[in-house]
Amino acid sequence: MKNSVQLGRSLTFAPAAAVPAGGVLRLGARIAIAVSAVAANAPGAFATEGVYRLPKLAADAIGIGDAVRWDHVQGVITTATVGAGNAVIASAGYAFSAAAAGDAFIDVKINA
Repeated sequence: MKNSVQLGRSLTFAPAAAVPAGGVLRLGARIAIAVSAVAANAPGAFATEGVYRLPKLAADAIGIGDAVRWDHVQGVITTATVGAGNAVIASAGYAFSAAAAGDAFIDVKINA
């Protein structure tokens, strides 16, 4: 197809702050996962599809299939629609597994 640009599974981006390998980067209303460590202001590869184990807000009980968001202020997945300090938070996708209140991590199908 002559108007195809790429499959869209990853992108190259130069973040303002360093992002560790596996770290989450908020890109507007979505998120991306650093494929490897990316230095501040340097281009790096970020995954925009897939399932990743991410830290979650300990107080949240999340069911499989629930819509989840990334609270970039706290650095966690949550079901809340507004983040800490009323910050706008990015849609992260949906819960690929369930997680009880008290669990530290959850598997997330990002950007779905």
